[in-house]
Amino acid sequence: MGSLSESPTSPQVEPSGSSIRRILVVDDEPLAAQVAARALKAAGYRTAEVGNGRDALALLANGKERFDLVVTDVVMPETDGRTLGRLIGERHPGLPVIYVSAYPQNDVFHRGSPDPLAPFLQKPFSPEALLLIVRQLLPDASLATRQRTM
Repeated sequence: MGSLSESPTSPQVEPSGSSIRRILVVDDEPLAAQVAARALKAAGYRTAEVGNGRDALALLANGKERFDLVVTDVVMPETDGRTLGRLIGERHPGLPVIYVSAYPQNDVFHRGSPDPLAPFLQKPFSPEALLLIVRQLLPDASLATRQRTM
């Protein structure tokens, strides 16, 4: 099972918001998980990386850490990303999921699950592309606070 990982050599920088956001990265390819986590950490997010859907569900269920978003590979052994996304929707409503795959979106979503409009990135993707979607799904908390007080 994965644990929160932080880079010991670089200071933790908060993303543009009032609190540090936590993101769970799920990928059966360790290098792919590390690349995504590195991009997220560089932007100030805290990450945990796990290698399969079963471990992701266990980590989400244990409640020790609260996650704000999940990035999951679609094609994985055991619990694939489509199933993981469906179970997250049932067990953790409102928790956003970004799907990633080396296969084109039409190939991996041809069975209609998850929603073809779900956030998706085809591997390899740039850190900027990942962060663009993350920032769309996790808007600036300080902006939301200012808007509520107006």
